[in-house]
Amino acid sequence: MPSNPFYYGGIIEDEYFCNRVEELKDIKIDMLAGLNTLIYAPRRFGKTSLILKALKELEKTDSVKYVFFDLMYLSTVEEFINKYFNALAKTLEEPTDKIINFFKSILKIRPNINVSFDENGNPNFSLVLGGEDIDKTFEEVLNIPLSFVKNGKKIVIVFDEFQEITNLKLESKLRSVLQLHSNKIAYIFMGSKKSLLHQMFLDKNRPFYKSVKHFKIKEINANSWKEFILSRYANTGKKIDGTVVDKILTITKGFPYYTQQFAYEIWNITQNEANVSLFEKALKIIMGREEDLFLVEYDNLTSNQKKTLKIIIEKNGQNVYDEQYLAKYKIKSGSLQIALKNLLERDIVDKNSEGYYLQDPLFEYWLKQMSKA
Repeated sequence: MPSNPFYYGGIIEDEYFCNRVEELKDIKIDMLAGLNTLIYAPRRFGKTSLILKALKELEKTDSVKYVFFDLMYLSTVEEFINKYFNALAKTLEEPTDKIINFFKSILKIRPNINVSFDENGNPNFSLVLGGEDIDKTFEEVLNIPLSFVKNGKKIVIVFDEFQEITNLKLESKLRSVLQLHSNKIAYIFMGSKKSLLHQMFLDKNRPFYKSVKHFKIKEINANSWKEFILSRYANTGKKIDGTVVDKILTITKGFPYYTQQFAYEIWNITQNEANVSLFEKALKIIMGREEDLFLVEYDNLTSNQKKTLKIIIEKNGQNVYDEQYLAKYKIKSGSLQIALKNLLERDIVDKNSEGYYLQDPLFEYWLKQMSKA
């Protein structure tokens, strides 16, 4: 039997990747220009898949060397130094002794370089930090990529979940070093907490104020998804009714993770042709899996925040201060304003030119079903 032609829950690669043609083109141009870029999108929106695809395509042309560094779960400056150092060392793809000799030749500080091996025999590198000046070591490690710049090859450093740097109180120190790498190294700052990232890059009193190009990833359009899903079914000898695809997109609104999830689950239970009945069955399966997470998120909201979400949904995000709805849900305009601010800060709600909306489309669908019950 053919394997499922859809994938979700991890990095999307190769034939599983849908569209993003223009985004890929633009981000590759920015990388080659050495431009620093901020990329933000909700969790499970495909930003990591997009960036890695762009980097790997450039790497194939031998025009880019890249380092991908995830800041999530770092708790100390020393941990940052060692994990970043390890990520840089692995980028060299050289025998262990050559890597050690290379670092000894470029580092002004003289910490011991420690090498350990995992169960597969792959090396992990770290610095034995003792009496060294941590600030000086931090600066030296940040400057290591400058030694990679040669033969016209561009260096791209990706900091994922970059908003976590604030917990380490490294914002100013990091900015003071990275600003000296202009044009030589392109930095990609990624994150899923839009409110925190906006504070970091749009507040004139913060170190990274106006230091990057803002690159917002949007939903993949319905036509691209429809073409992708129909062709993937056809390539595996199955069919899917166009109305089923429409139903999927009505719920997911082009959100990549959920769209792939629906297409995957429906394909799994389809013998020959996916119809509306199979869509309903898959919907029940998916909602059953997500319900516990949604319940936890909903239970953590205040009463006014819950009321505010209901108003946003019923008013389609527009004119949310309608006195009729304030009276209906017994909430004052000032309380609504505070609830909206908190929901925006928690990245549950976002705002565009058309009004407010919930970032997670399946959470929105779940709330609508809760209201009907």
